[in-house]
Amino acid sequence: MNTSRTTFGVVGSGWRTEFYLRIAAALPDRFGVAGVVARRAERAKEIRERFGVPTFDTVDALLEDGSPDFVVTSVSWAANPGLVVELARRGVPVLSETPPAPDLDGMRALWDEVGESAVVEVAEQYPFLPEYAGRVAVCRSGLLGKVTSAHLSATQTYHSIAVLRTLLDVGFADAEVAGTAFTNRLQRGPDRDGWPDRDELVDAGQVIATLDFGDRLGVYDFTDGQWFHPLIGNRIVVRGERGEVIDDRLTYLPQDDPAAPVQTSFTRQQTGLGGDLEGFHLRALYAGDRRVYANPYAPARLPDEEIAIATCLTRMAERVAGDGQPAGGYSLADACQDHYLGLTVSEAVATGTRIRTTRQPWARD
Repeated sequence: MNTSRTTFGVVGSGWRTEFYLRIAAALPDRFGVAGVVARRAERAKEIRERFGVPTFDTVDALLEDGSPDFVVTSVSWAANPGLVVELARRGVPVLSETPPAPDLDGMRALWDEVGESAVVEVAEQYPFLPEYAGRVAVCRSGLLGKVTSAHLSATQTYHSIAVLRTLLDVGFADAEVAGTAFTNRLQRGPDRDGWPDRDELVDAGQVIATLDFGDRLGVYDFTDGQWFHPLIGNRIVVRGERGEVIDDRLTYLPQDDPAAPVQTSFTRQQTGLGGDLEGFHLRALYAGDRRVYANPYAPARLPDEEIAIATCLTRMAERVAGDGQPAGGYSLADACQDHYLGLTVSEAVATGTRIRTTRQPWARD
């Protein structure tokens, strides 16, 4: 992984922007912030004071005075595609937030404008979260044999589908999609702002959907508020011809003795516990005695979410520093496909029908 320093700018000043600024502050040898476009004066002042980075009123000012190597677009769904097109036309590499456009027509129009002709990637962090990246590594190792199904309950549509497609390694294959919705009654949980002020029961919608790719099956399961709620735990099941993953448990049949299944667990090697004085960071993930993930940003004190976003930044930086060709990041085509499948899930649930997806212009063999 490239460790040379790169500078990026951010257009947008909302909650998500702060993730990028914290990462740059934690990894100053890798990332510098050329500036943030924040149109509200009070918010611009807050960003300057909290993070010590310059702010600008316009994209033009950021590009002229900040000279970033690439720009992160962290704006509303509606504003994002137009901003991506504007930057791409000016030859500026773009790392877009998710999703790249609100709907299918918007994604088709965006692809028609930039396609593969511009340097555009998308900051879809979920496949790069250490816990998921470690399980993807197990799938790619062949330990499970051919992976035939994956069930994920953790996050909403396009994020979850990005992980499912990666685990199943289905590329841009079409799928038959079906789904159902259910309303749970449960205790109100925390949100971005923390725990609620009062104790109350609320309705939380749940969607369960299947994405049948023919020889592989993805199962999507999400309940509103699940990201933060301690009563709605995350779950993952991955099954292959010779083994399976269920949450932190790995079971497989070894090649040398298929009649003696091996059962082991995923474990985190975390510093800063007990008498460990190495700081507080993730060092690695193991499946039994196999190291399946090594944190490239240790010893920086980053949570998993920011490790994953830093991976998006790093892969974008590698692409910009190289020949402009993809460097293992998450492409605009991938983002469009995952959001398209997510939109199809929503349509299937709303109509109560099974829907067969069709090949889109961004699909690759």
